[in-house]
Order: sequence, then structure tokens, then C-alpha cells
Amino acid sequence: MPSGTYGYTGPGIPDINRVTNPRQPDTNNILNSNYFKFEFTRLPTMTYFCQRVNMPSVSLSVVDQPTRFGLRNKYVGGDYTFEELSVEFIVDEKMLNYKEIYEWMRSIGNMENYDDVIDKEQTPDFFSDARLIITNSSFKEQIHVVMKETFPIALSGLNFDSTLGESQPLIAVATFALRNYNIVTL
Repeated sequence: MPSGTYGYTGPGIPDINRVTNPRQPDTNNILNSNYFKFEFTRLPTMTYFCQRVNMPSVSLSVVDQPTRFGLRNKYVGGDYTFEELSVEFIVDEKMLNYKEIYEWMRSIGNMENYDDVIDKEQTPDFFSDARLIITNSSFKEQIHVVMKETFPIALSGLNFDSTLGESQPLIAVATFALRNYNIVTL
């Protein structure tokens, strides 16, 4: 064995270059909260100013079966529940990104007159897909979280404040319901 090819292996010290542990991960790089991009094709201006976005949680309910005894049997097979998607974004000075969401909300609900009542089936125009792109430590795309059939359900207000010494951007929060999401590894 040539000198310098392998590390020191004294008594009881394994050579880490020759040890293969099937439980050892392929990478020890961690996922950082700022390694992301967010795409919402229906809301391009909001996408550009995106500051924070959550990856919605998912839960699966349990089916309970009553018994004659004090315990219930629990089975898999209940309903999936997806948390709402929350996006925080800086509002541009023309409020284009804020108005994008506001107008979408107005188009899918009845705000002022009877002509806007949704009495027929819901159309694909009501919904849009969103994509959370997670990057690795080299900022190369590695995972896409594709959220299906999202639509806005809440848009935060804006708090203007003349007592501030320095200008600060206004941050708005938009909340979206979604049908589900898929995690795609690239």
C-alpha cells in the first residue's frame, strides 16, 4: 500500500476511506430556507417579489372502528388534508402584484352584483398551478413541489405608517387553497 493513499488506522480506528455504511447518507449538505424559487404562472409580478413561501403540510386522517370494548380499532384510509399555501411578497409601488391577486379573487366570487354569481360548474380559469423550486447548495434545481389547482382565499391588508424614520417595503400575505401537491426530484 503506497504511503498517503489511506488515512491513519491505528488500533480500533477504522479507515474512513474504506468503510461503507449503507445507513450513511449520500450527502451531508443541509436544506437551507433561502434555497428556493417560486413560480406562479398566473401571478408573474407577485412571483418576482416573493419573499417567503411555505411548503404546505399534509395529514392523513384515521378511520376509527368502534368495538364493544374501551378501545377503537384504527385503520388507514381516511381523508388527506393539505394545509393552505401562504406567500409573502413585497408590494410594488404600482400595486400590480397586489392587484393581480385581488382581481383573481373578484373574478371567482360574487362581490357586488348578481351577474357574478357562480351557479354553474367551476372552470379551469378559477385555478392555477404553483411551483416551489428547491435548489441545492450550488443553487441548482433539485426538487419541484408542484401544487395543483390553487386559488386565492385571503389577501392581507397593507399597513401604511408615517412615523417610520426610514422607508420600509410593505409586505403582503396571500393565502391559497390547493387540491394537492406532488414532489418531483429532478
